[in-house]
Amino acid sequence: MLPAMRATRLLLPSLLALGLVSTSCTGEDAAGTGTVADLTEVSAPDVSFADSAAPDTSYGGTLPPDFGDGCRDNRECSTSWCVEGPDGFVCSKTCVAECPPGWGCKGVTSGSVDLVFVCVPDGDLTTPDTVEADTIEPVDTTPPQDTAQPPVGETLCDLDPGVGVEAFKAEPVDSEWPDCVEGCDHPAYTGVAEVNLALGGSSGALGALDDGSHTYYVGAGPDIDVIGIRAPPRSMLEIAVQAGSDAGLIDPVVYVSDGFQIRTYSSDVSADSSCARTTIAYPYSSSTAIYVAVEDAVNYDAWTSGGYGPTVGGPEYAYTLRIKATPFAPTALGSYALGQQQTFPGQALTVGGETRYYHFVAPANSTPRITLTRTGSSAFVPALAVFKSDQGQMVWQDVEWDADGDGRVAQSGGFIVCHGACGSAPNDFYFAVYDWNGAAHPGTFSYDLGLQIQ
Repeated sequence: MLPAMRATRLLLPSLLALGLVSTSCTGEDAAGTGTVADLTEVSAPDVSFADSAAPDTSYGGTLPPDFGDGCRDNRECSTSWCVEGPDGFVCSKTCVAECPPGWGCKGVTSGSVDLVFVCVPDGDLTTPDTVEADTIEPVDTTPPQDTAQPPVGETLCDLDPGVGVEAFKAEPVDSEWPDCVEGCDHPAYTGVAEVNLALGGSSGALGALDDGSHTYYVGAGPDIDVIGIRAPPRSMLEIAVQAGSDAGLIDPVVYVSDGFQIRTYSSDVSADSSCARTTIAYPYSSSTAIYVAVEDAVNYDAWTSGGYGPTVGGPEYAYTLRIKATPFAPTALGSYALGQQQTFPGQALTVGGETRYYHFVAPANSTPRITLTRTGSSAFVPALAVFKSDQGQMVWQDVEWDADGDGRVAQSGGFIVCHGACGSAPNDFYFAVYDWNGAAHPGTFSYDLGLQIQ
């Protein structure tokens, strides 16, 4: 479904006003009497890349006698799990969150078996292959799906729905992804309710929108899953949400907050795909997280400032969240002096959820004026954002969008490009163009840009 313009809901000053923030960081059960377990007491399988967390130095669990022994297939291991490590195949065991030092708890699939979390030796950053019990064939060297790139010109939405052979982070055990972004005990969520990416890697998360009652400032409402993401500064993140299987009922909506406001949003990536996709450059040079919110389109449309109408949820509303990090590569517009101006015709957004970044060089103390004029489909609702880009950041500042529907947007100043007194020295400026509804259909979402250095 192509969503209605999100002005009344997503331009509110914070997620608290939006209703993404629970009155507490717990959700109630369907009867409204229970609470979700305190996340400070919960851990979850960590499928972050190996260099994103300090190594574990202790392990209090019980290991099978053949743990770490070499193996050729699952039949040779007491646990029936023979996994590949950096030095060959070894016997392993299933896990909930914790593995011995030098091992990580990662999700794997094997044949007809559903996703299972298994201890995997460190040193192999891809999803481990597993050897089936009924074969001793040579190891398949085909790259697993989480390291393969979609075909040129395609996106994460073009990968098969469901889990496949990828490694994902699951919802916290005996709990769920939190509903809140502000007012939560975020240190307790570190490594639990978040995904930590390495540049160039891909990962994701699994979840389901339950049918219980959750408490928001407008009252009881549906399940909204909020997942933290940490990544290297300015890495370009592609985020896509699909149904957990071909038979799934979820019609996903995804939006991203930088902790201050919701910045990007998407529902259907195209007219024939319900995959929700958005893109954003990671804004911070610190360890501050950003947050991806996932909900169902029915529930999104059921929200009003006075409360929710009928909502949906349950096991059939499982989803797969995929995230891919790539190097930041904005479109270069050149270098300019005071008084210069330039036009750039024939620009376009070609894929749903696209946030197109631009870069130019101008005197640090100038006040650049950016204009955008729609030249294609009237379904395109242009939006323009400028950034605080000093000290390696890419933090959202001023945002203008086509509120009056005339197809034109203009932004003067609002950039922060240097730290301290920079004078007239040349400096880097960045801005981004996107569709207010995160779409790129129907029709052609084309536009002309104008740049004037004042």
